[in-house]
Amino acid sequence: MAQQDLPCVLIPAYKPDDKMISLISSLKANGFDRIVVVDDGSGAEFESLFDQAEKLSCTVLRHAINMGKGRALKTGFNEGLLQGLFDRGVITADADGQHAPKDILKIARAMADNPDTMVLGVRAFKGKVPLKSRLGNSITRYFFALIHGSDVRDTQTGLRGLPPVQIPVLLSLPGDRYEYEMNMLLALNDHDFQLSQVPIETIYIEGNRSSHFKVFQDSFRIYLLLFKFIGSSLFSTVVDYGLFAAMNILVPGQLIGSVAVARITSSFVNYKINRHIVFKRQEVHRTAALRYYGLVVFVMAASYGLIKVFNLYLGINLYLSKIMADTILYAVSFFVQREFVYRR
Repeated sequence: MAQQDLPCVLIPAYKPDDKMISLISSLKANGFDRIVVVDDGSGAEFESLFDQAEKLSCTVLRHAINMGKGRALKTGFNEGLLQGLFDRGVITADADGQHAPKDILKIARAMADNPDTMVLGVRAFKGKVPLKSRLGNSITRYFFALIHGSDVRDTQTGLRGLPPVQIPVLLSLPGDRYEYEMNMLLALNDHDFQLSQVPIETIYIEGNRSSHFKVFQDSFRIYLLLFKFIGSSLFSTVVDYGLFAAMNILVPGQLIGSVAVARITSSFVNYKINRHIVFKRQEVHRTAALRYYGLVVFVMAASYGLIKVFNLYLGINLYLSKIMADTILYAVSFFVQREFVYRR
């Protein structure tokens, strides 16, 4: 590719070593003329490395304290937009040597072929891969597919090509640490952004000791959306089951009435929580509410039918039948809400 066609490269760095300078030098040798480095509060002992980056004609931005990778990326996005550096897009790359210059160039070529598409550099996770990295990606990949509905082979990759059209939206997303990169992927469906995946070399230096990823703390942030949905559903289930039991005690023999009262009340609670807390759609179009309550009617009818089958035809206890029916319908409700109700 010609130098004038290469995108900007953004490198967030926290307590880097000489591998960052080697990466910058290699990028310069490969024709990348726009490189932004963000010092995420590394401290005085690392100033010389960032001074070297400046001498290599990089734009160096500094945080006074460590604010997290997500915040460092946002700082770079903001500066790049203000300075007009992203007219060809931007490639984010890690400072620890895990992204080879040849792969960064591969991302740049893919961006040129798909100018409005986010391009991920995805690792194969074969060979000598640290266990926490292999497990972390496998688990996150599974949960992302569950939430998002598509298969991203490397959800934790820091090598990403972002087209100009997506950057303002990505800058507005929540998250200051590693969860921010997951939020970028979760935003794809919301904004009808396209995604492309390019295989890259899997590089782990010294067992990935330089990584600042905190397995439990940062994984919790990444999975928070799913946890919120489960919590919302559990709370609504308690409301639903409590009202169902109360109605059966107060008005025995009225199965359909008990199901209807319990489901309508709990669905209203669930809708409010999912809209404002889980999926955070403060300005959902009225059709979303119509879609949601269409789902409620379907689930209510299905719940009644399943309870009747389990209780009357299979002889299972009424309350156990209720639990069995709603467990089946829980999965249906999740996927319908994700793909139909709250999808923009």
